[in-house]
Amino acid sequence: MVQGKSNAGSFRRTTTDDDLAFSDVPLTQAWTSVKRTTFLIIGPLGSVACALALLVQWHSMDGLDRYALPGLSAVLLVLTLLVAVRRIEVSLATLTSFLATTTYFLLALGHQFAWFVPKYQMLSENTYWFSVLYATAFIAFRHHHAFRVCMLIFGASVAISGYELLVLQDRGVLSSRMVGSVAQFLISSGLLALAQYAVGRLRHQLDQVKVAAYLDVLTGLPNRRYAQQLLERSMAQHRPFALVMLDLDHFKAVNDTFGHQAGDLVLRETSRIISRHLSGSQQMVRWGGEEFVLILPGLKKHEGKALAETARADLNAHVFDEVGRISASFGVAEYLAGERLDTLMARADAALYAAKRQGRNGVRVAMDDGRLTRMDLVPPELTERDPYEAELDEVLAQSEAVLAGSRSQTG
Repeated sequence: MVQGKSNAGSFRRTTTDDDLAFSDVPLTQAWTSVKRTTFLIIGPLGSVACALALLVQWHSMDGLDRYALPGLSAVLLVLTLLVAVRRIEVSLATLTSFLATTTYFLLALGHQFAWFVPKYQMLSENTYWFSVLYATAFIAFRHHHAFRVCMLIFGASVAISGYELLVLQDRGVLSSRMVGSVAQFLISSGLLALAQYAVGRLRHQLDQVKVAAYLDVLTGLPNRRYAQQLLERSMAQHRPFALVMLDLDHFKAVNDTFGHQAGDLVLRETSRIISRHLSGSQQMVRWGGEEFVLILPGLKKHEGKALAETARADLNAHVFDEVGRISASFGVAEYLAGERLDTLMARADAALYAAKRQGRNGVRVAMDDGRLTRMDLVPPELTERDPYEAELDEVLAQSEAVLAGSRSQTG
């Protein structure tokens, strides 16, 4: 049995002890879009906040803030610009800004014990921002990693606060008010981290349910719902792509002769054979029954045809257990700007059934206007026509005109 790269170009699956996470699904991409928009808003605001904090203490500037705040402001501003021009992924920008901000607040926590706490007998206002760190951790990381990060921050806070309280005690300036302020800070931080973990766990479980809604259980491929949303989003963003529909030939006979278990095996093996010809963001989807769809971003129709021909030959050469050889018919269409999804699918479907009518186990390409001709099966650079072919097309056109006239007279 052929072992290929399972589900290449479809769901990227990562299994952990208690987690099955998928990427490149509509819900994940929508979440990434939300994160990007949020970062483009919060990044500049954070940079401005750092500048304002410096301005407020201009006449008596803290030694740490003198260097840390300009640096943090610059980091946030640069990351925002890089995300805006799409030079880095928003996930990397979020992680970098989170680490930079966390480092600053942990340094500030230890620094304030040197002067603020002894003077005012309490922690400064910047400890309020630790709640933002705990909340942001569940945006920057997956829920189980986020909780570990929160515990690391909490542990560092406990260690810093405990050490500084001991120093103050040795200096003889420790008071019950200082201890109470630190205790409230640490208790509230721990409770907030636990609450965020509970919420993150619930959100993760909800995401898993949503992922299941986009998954074909039999083949492990994305399903029709996923394909429709992906195609509609690509069309809305005016992204060029080619689409290939393929249907297994005589599949009903496989089920009738060898049973549905053998048919299921053929479907699973077909998904593996075809998907190993895909790469990058190319997707294979189970459309329904024995019908599949290939979504090929950035490809022209002749490129989609070449890929389909290679996959068709590979599938036809494979010998399935019990069943033997199986063939498939392919229909290729290229997305036209402004085209509706149902129109695109109808063109690909028409090309598919043209391949069926012409003997199956073949690839047909739909022209931009929906017609199917031999000229559409070759790349654009090979446009020289045979004179006999042109003459044949003219004869066929005349015949169709005669038939149309006969029908009108008969009617």
